[in-house]
Amino acid sequence: MALRRILQMDDPEDNKILKTPCRRIKLPDRELKYVVADMLETMHHADGVGLAAPQIGLSIALTVIWLPPVCEKQEDGSEIEVAPAQDLAFINPQIVKKSQNTIMRQEGCLSLPNWYGDVPRATWVTIEYQEPNGKTRRLRKIDGLLGWVIQHEIDHLNGILFTERMPDPSTLHYISDEEMAEASAVAQV
Repeated sequence: MALRRILQMDDPEDNKILKTPCRRIKLPDRELKYVVADMLETMHHADGVGLAAPQIGLSIALTVIWLPPVCEKQEDGSEIEVAPAQDLAFINPQIVKKSQNTIMRQEGCLSLPNWYGDVPRATWVTIEYQEPNGKTRRLRKIDGLLGWVIQHEIDHLNGILFTERMPDPSTLHYISDEEMAEASAVAQV
């Protein structure tokens, strides 16, 4: 595994790559597991919850997502983990259906660190993707964090940046690392 450099939106050469739609991956691909491992390591090192291949300079339809553990608060005030954290990889993902309802959320991106803005996203999406063996899978009506992040990452695969989804660019604002540590509700994808 190796850390990869995350391309930045504000760098003109990086931005050209980030704005290029990705090509589908032909499966099986023996090298894919190494790329996935590098992407996961890079995403975790950057404290992100999602990373698309173009963000590390690869114009292929691949994204990784980290879902934090699910915890429940107990009557005594303690918390117990009811579902472990998950690292997920999606090969050739595409949205096949989405809700007509949207929700506005503060969104950021590892390719524009510490900058956040209001982005409307569908409240749920249905996606199709492939497993490493080539089998097609479908996840229906994904909502919550996974639904939000997968929409952001699939946009990356299509050459669309979150700043282009913002109906009001004036909502884009900088949050320092210190402020970010205090505001755990905001995630970079």
